[in-house]
Amino acid sequence: MNAAACTYLRVSLTDRCDFDCFYCAPSQRLRFLEKSAVLTREEILFLSEVFCRHGIRHIRLTGGEPLLRRDVGSLLEGLTAPGTLERLSMTTNGWKLASCVADLAGRGLSHVNVSLDTLQPRRFAKMTGRAVLSRVKEGILEAARCCPGRVKLNVLLIRGFNDDEIVDFVSWGLRHGLIVRFIEYFPTSRRSRIFHGHFIPNALVRRTIEEKFGPLEDTGRDPLAGPAHYARLRGTALCVGFISSVTGSLCGACNRLRLSADGRLYPCLHSDHHFDLAGPLRAGRAEALDRLIAEAALRKKDLNKFVCSRDFDMSAVGG
Repeated sequence: MNAAACTYLRVSLTDRCDFDCFYCAPSQRLRFLEKSAVLTREEILFLSEVFCRHGIRHIRLTGGEPLLRRDVGSLLEGLTAPGTLERLSMTTNGWKLASCVADLAGRGLSHVNVSLDTLQPRRFAKMTGRAVLSRVKEGILEAARCCPGRVKLNVLLIRGFNDDEIVDFVSWGLRHGLIVRFIEYFPTSRRSRIFHGHFIPNALVRRTIEEKFGPLEDTGRDPLAGPAHYARLRGTALCVGFISSVTGSLCGACNRLRLSADGRLYPCLHSDHHFDLAGPLRAGRAEALDRLIAEAALRKKDLNKFVCSRDFDMSAVGG
């Protein structure tokens, strides 16, 4: 894989989150980043220009929860200003979305993903530790108004918890013009002991959808986005995505790099190996940044989930 094959950069703005979902469990973390370690707005903007020179065309802002950053609006403006990106997106838990998405869309945000694992208020409160489902739904619908056709729901299916809501999610997406994506629950080394009891293959999810709604027509992948395979419900505008983290073969077509909130560049979510960009960035060594970014892209073929396995906190690396 060459550097040009990496067109998509996920940028974590913070390792903190205001939800406490069990698969991230930020409340169980022993350490969070010091403020001085987190990349500033100016540092992120400088790095984005370097990444764009290396072929990045899509930047997604993630977290933790990216809307915890007070400067997210001005950061979006700065990322948009050079005119080099084809897409500027964000993944959020949706809690703060209703009050700010119109402003963010006006500053350059084009696509919004919301992580939402249940449509039932009690389950939502149990999952996240927050009884705010109605506010999250309000944010999703406001995002759909501001970014029509470009709002995705990311649903992590968990056996025995929300696997009875597959049809409900599709129906809700159909009603509101949302793209619904089902993600296979996958183990990190830290939580692998509970994997088998929670895993549901996407083949079963698709079969459940087709039994209720009829055949799905495959439409392939979005070349600027991640590994999801999409299908359309015949006769409707509904698009459903499947992220088969366990049963699918995603590594060969992966076009993503991940930048942590403290400036570590990961070729793969599962890889322990990373490239420290904060050091040379703060030392003013621009040539070192170019070299490290190019090396990270080139080494994706060697550093993936088939050859690497590490303990990591999902909330710290942006998923």
